[in-house]
Amino acid sequence: MASMAEPLLHEEHFDVLTKTGQRTGLSKPRGDVHRDGDYHAAVHVWIFSESTQELLLQRRADCKDSWPGLWDISSAGHISAGDSSLITARRELHEELGVILPKDAFEFLFVFLQECVINDGKFINNEFNDVYLVTTLAPIPLEAFTLQESEVSAVKYISCEEYKRLLAKEDPEYVPYDVNGKYGQLFDIIAQRYKENMEERSLTLQKQLRRYVPISLEAEVFNLFIFTDLFCCVWFIVLP
Repeated sequence: MASMAEPLLHEEHFDVLTKTGQRTGLSKPRGDVHRDGDYHAAVHVWIFSESTQELLLQRRADCKDSWPGLWDISSAGHISAGDSSLITARRELHEELGVILPKDAFEFLFVFLQECVINDGKFINNEFNDVYLVTTLAPIPLEAFTLQESEVSAVKYISCEEYKRLLAKEDPEYVPYDVNGKYGQLFDIIAQRYKENMEERSLTLQKQLRRYVPISLEAEVFNLFIFTDLFCCVWFIVLP
């Protein structure tokens, strides 16, 4: 049994960083870090459905000490003292949404420094966020997620363009991010990649089509032209 002098609950500790993101060798309890405004590290994990061009958002639980009840990143969390960024990204996705993914599913994009003061100055957030992207071909069904009630109250998909528009107008139902600043890179990367993928698919299709040529069969009644691709065979009958 714990003595009266020992805390009943273990408070998570964070590595304290410099203003340039380097470790100082010190670690402090979570509450002290946000009280004192120490720089520390966290991860942002975005789930992106390529076929629908949608991002998964989570609604933060009402009991959260920052941005309660607002729509936010697919999954996010602090990097505990001594832990790595990727380990934390995988752990948070598993804990918050019940999804277990291999390491190579997480694509590191960039580091985003978030500096803000909320809750009447009681919560100071100076946070270096490692931003990851998890890309799926089709949306993961919402019913497949197992939500951690203490962290997440709901999830939904939203188109990238609509989400960017809501952030730009500072919609009060969404955790604010400056889409015209460094965090705008997320939307730029997705848009550019979608454009490149569409161009690549178009070129691939053109190459496939060049492998097949129309075949003209002369007959007394009609000409028959056959076109095929990898997925189907289409017959066109052209009467003279």
